[in-house]
Amino acid sequence: MTVTTTAATLYTSDEARWQAVRDRDARADGHFCYVVVTTGVYSRPSCTVRLARRENVRFFPAPEAARAEGYRPCRRCCPDDSHRHAAAAEAVARACRIIDEAPLPPSLDELAREVGYSRFHFHRLFKSFTGITPHAYLAAARARRVREALPLSGTVADAMYSSGFNSGGHFYAAATEILGMTPKAYRSGGDGTDIRYTVAGSSLGPVLVAATDKGVCGVLTGDEVPALLHRLHTMFQHARLVRADDDFAAAVAAAVSEAEPPQLARELPLRIRRSALTVRVRRAVPAALAVRLRRTVATAPVRSG
Repeated sequence: MTVTTTAATLYTSDEARWQAVRDRDARADGHFCYVVVTTGVYSRPSCTVRLARRENVRFFPAPEAARAEGYRPCRRCCPDDSHRHAAAAEAVARACRIIDEAPLPPSLDELAREVGYSRFHFHRLFKSFTGITPHAYLAAARARRVREALPLSGTVADAMYSSGFNSGGHFYAAATEILGMTPKAYRSGGDGTDIRYTVAGSSLGPVLVAATDKGVCGVLTGDEVPALLHRLHTMFQHARLVRADDDFAAAVAAAVSEAEPPQLARELPLRIRRSALTVRVRRAVPAALAVRLRRTVATAPVRSG
């Protein structure tokens, strides 16, 4: 990891180092490591392990110094593996670019060979960085393509086959989960459809979630809420868009919190982190809504006959 002189001066005092540990500041990684003497483990400043007491923490300029005194590396943040992590992150990012740019989805074996890993190792590596499997990312890329193609294609079948679906049965079986409405309604900009939406905060910026009574029809990420709302209106020009009620908003907020990226995702480009986040949010929202509904039913007053 490259350390600039300017950045290094930020962490010369123990007070500054402790503040970086408290903040889990990834910018401090590579400038020092810290040891929790009660556990005998040394970690990166950004490690997400439970914060130790200040009196139990020592600082070292490098992992080698901590190791020389008999301390062992943290298994969560792997402070000795900076170069290996950088190479792994680049391999995962490259695989994501291949998936995103390929006209047809490649196989997992092809992806693994392309980035220089075995199928098993690549699968585990990909999930540790993105929080989802390569198959889930492949499926999400194909779903994104069909959502983009539907409004522009001559027929639903044209959009389906050009996006990588090899059969109508396969597409229509997944259509509700992918689109949140029928392909015809999606293609017409949500004509005659009621869509509720809300925005939740995340570590990657605001996340807008929109849904019909059939399911999630949009998960949008970005830097500014107005831009997300504009995209939603552009996607569903003929739908009736309404702000979600408190129950839906609370369920979405819980789902977005549950879908936060793993620590290693910090080493991936923002675009890929956001793509993976949308996949996790799409999966988490239905479960969060179901939990919210069960709580509502359980607390509803019982009417006597």
